[in-house]
Amino acid sequence: MVKERHYYDVLGVSPDAPASEIKKSFKKLALKHHPDKGGDPDKFKEIAHAFEVLSDPKKRQIYDEGGEQAVKEGGMDGFSGFHNPMDIFDMFFGGGRSRQPHRGRDTVHPLSVTLEELYNGATRKFNVTKNVICTKCEGRGGKAGAVQPCRTCKGRGVEIH
Repeated sequence: MVKERHYYDVLGVSPDAPASEIKKSFKKLALKHHPDKGGDPDKFKEIAHAFEVLSDPKKRQIYDEGGEQAVKEGGMDGFSGFHNPMDIFDMFFGGGRSRQPHRGRDTVHPLSVTLEELYNGATRKFNVTKNVICTKCEGRGGKAGAVQPCRTCKGRGVEIH
């Protein structure tokens, strides 16, 4: 077994460090080097990548047995579990990406206004329709096992408001 030290050195832990020590070290270094706190973005990415590998038991085993190259060849190059390098930081420090409710798509509606209305302000009213899960059938389109569709939503599972 090749115990490559690079990722362990980045986090300042020994190769036999338990997961709790790796996590603790990552938190400390991430706070210190986070770009929003005036830290170096490249250093932060290096710390986050080392943590990504060493915090996952499977990736850590691959790294311990074959080094950094084995991790890359195993399809784990970069931040495979995270679409944004900052996601790993948010996961531990409450950035809340995963806790935010999913928003629907933005709606664009053309509206004609005059320059005077833009300057002075104006109020316009318009109707917006949206699909809401049917309260009667709870989005199923009818009762479980029933042949008849829901009368409220006509079997669609959603009501248009």
